[in-house]
Amino acid sequence: MAQSERRSSGMLRVPFIRRCALEWEGRPDPTSAFTVNINVLGAYVAFDDMPHLGDPVRFRVRLPETERELSIDGVVAWVNPRQQHPVHSLPPGFGISFRALSDENRRAIEGVVDEYVARHPGR
Repeated sequence: MAQSERRSSGMLRVPFIRRCALEWEGRPDPTSAFTVNINVLGAYVAFDDMPHLGDPVRFRVRLPETERELSIDGVVAWVNPRQQHPVHSLPPGFGISFRALSDENRRAIEGVVDEYVARHPGR
């Protein structure tokens, strides 16, 4: 599969180390965490307090060099608890599958992916 196809399909996940906020149903205050990687399908978040598969979550993150904040609804798609042999060298955390991604948020995330690819050709 060509890189442009991987990018447009959402299969290309790029490093995106940024503080984020997680909002959970039934919890009054957002939880702070770190985004590890992102694409238009979802994000991986480093987090020690494992949620349950299928838990709804609102993911909020500021884009680099801007005051713009993305706010995206999603669900916990997979969990990676602390283990002796980490999965793909990822820290403990979980994957979020985005739901109902707006065109504006999709374009913003595609911009992050495109910028990364431009800086790292051939990946």
